[in-house]
Amino acid sequence: MIDGLAIALTTSYIAWFFKNHETRALYPFDSAYSRPADPRILEDRIATADGETLVVWRAEAQDGMPTVLYLPGNAGTLSDRIDRFGDFLDAGYGLVATAYRGSSGSTGQPDETKLTADAHQIATLARAEGQTVVLYGESLGAALAIKLAADGIGEAVVLEAPFTTLPDLVDAQYPQENLGADIAQEWDSRTTISSVDLPLLILHGREDRIVPQAMGREIFEAAASTK
Repeated sequence: MIDGLAIALTTSYIAWFFKNHETRALYPFDSAYSRPADPRILEDRIATADGETLVVWRAEAQDGMPTVLYLPGNAGTLSDRIDRFGDFLDAGYGLVATAYRGSSGSTGQPDETKLTADAHQIATLARAEGQTVVLYGESLGAALAIKLAADGIGEAVVLEAPFTTLPDLVDAQYPQENLGADIAQEWDSRTTISSVDLPLLILHGREDRIVPQAMGREIFEAAASTK
């Protein structure tokens, strides 16, 4: 009886929180700022059209090597990914990594429209010198990478733990609450990936507890890519 009441109260709270604080629920970004620990990485501050400031980490590619445009997931900070960035640089790749609004020292409040516009703006930095660009998207970043690729940006795409749509993902994480129908932001990668024909690599662990691997497989099957 007590266990059942606790489950009901928890379910009601989760539903209430998503309804009243969708942005906080979907984008639990870590705002903590720190400078790049790797001396090869430089920090830029980019002004958006609506007056916010984005933190961007950059490093030059070695001759003949592409630049990785890195779009992180919704957890942690850029500093949490410093070892991964170092691996890219050790291999000769360049790097452009963006901190989303409200994350890693960037200002502003995120939503799908604003994050998409910011990603397009940051992509111009990665393409500024005519370098080959590899889009690397991690979870939420995978949805952004798919949007950029569908708009003709980049020469190859790497997706780590992509989800099909945000409502699908919320329903998968909270199967008893039926929250997906109330989520205003779609992030419909299932549809958008059908316009992506760039070389594609998807990485997705079988034991992923956040994004079911079946979603990654569905994205793979829906892509127009043949390589």
